[in-house]
Amino acid sequence: MLNFKTTNILFIILFLALCILRFFAFVNIIFFILLLVEYLLLLTYGSVFINSNFYIKTICSKTNDNKEIAITFDDGPVKEITPLILDMLKEFDVKAAFFCIGNNVINNKSILKQIDNEGHIIGNHSFSHSNYFDLFSSKKMTEELIKTEDIIFQTIGKKVTYFRPPYGVTNPALKKAVNKMNYTVIGWSLRSFDTKCKDPAKILSRVTKKLKSGDIILFHDINPEIINVLRNFIKYALSNNYKFVRLDKLI
Repeated sequence: MLNFKTTNILFIILFLALCILRFFAFVNIIFFILLLVEYLLLLTYGSVFINSNFYIKTICSKTNDNKEIAITFDDGPVKEITPLILDMLKEFDVKAAFFCIGNNVINNKSILKQIDNEGHIIGNHSFSHSNYFDLFSSKKMTEELIKTEDIIFQTIGKKVTYFRPPYGVTNPALKKAVNKMNYTVIGWSLRSFDTKCKDPAKILSRVTKKLKSGDIILFHDINPEIINVLRNFIKYALSNNYKFVRLDKLI
C-alpha cells in the first residue's frame, strides 16, 4: 500500500529516470508535468481520505464476526444536544466515544464530567477545530492538542489517548504532532454526513443501508436532528442483532 514515504521514493525514482532518458534522448516536458500532477493527486488523496493510512496509521474499523460496532461523536460538548444524547445512550445502555473540541469543553465542563461518569470515552479533536487547522505548523497543532488535553485532564483527571483529526484531514505536520502526543488516531468506516444533510430520514437511511460488522460510526453532537436519528439507528441495529461496544473494546 502506498504511503507518504513510499510515494516520495517512487516519485524520485521516476523523476530521475525521466532525467536520464532526457539526457540520452528527447523526452517531452509533458511527461514531467504528468508525473508532478500524479504526485500531487496522490498527496491530496492521502490527505483527504483518512482511511488511506497515507500519512498516519489510523484505525477506521475492526474486522470481526460478532456484529460488534462502535458509535462516536465529534465536535461537542454542546449544552443543548450532548446531554440529550447521553440520556438516550443511557436508556439503551450504549457506550460511545466523544471527540471533543477544547474550546467547547471550557464552558461545558459539567457535561464532560457526565460523559466520563457514564462510562464513555473522551478523545481529543483539537482546541479550535479551525477551518485552517490542516494548514497549521506542526508546532501550532501540537499546542492545540496539548491545550485540549490539559483542559480535559483538569476536568476529569484522565489523560486522553485517542485523537480524531478535524475534518479527517491528515498531513506530515499532523503526523509529527500526533507522534509527539503518542495518540492513537481514530477515523471511521461509516459516516452519517449529519452536518451536511438535515433530513433525518436520509441520514438514517445512509447509516442503516451501509452498516456492517466492525464499523466505527461517525455522528456529531452539534446537530439537533441527530437525536431522532440516533434513537432509530440504535433500534435498527439492535433489531438486526448488532452489538454496541465501546470504541476501545472494538479496536
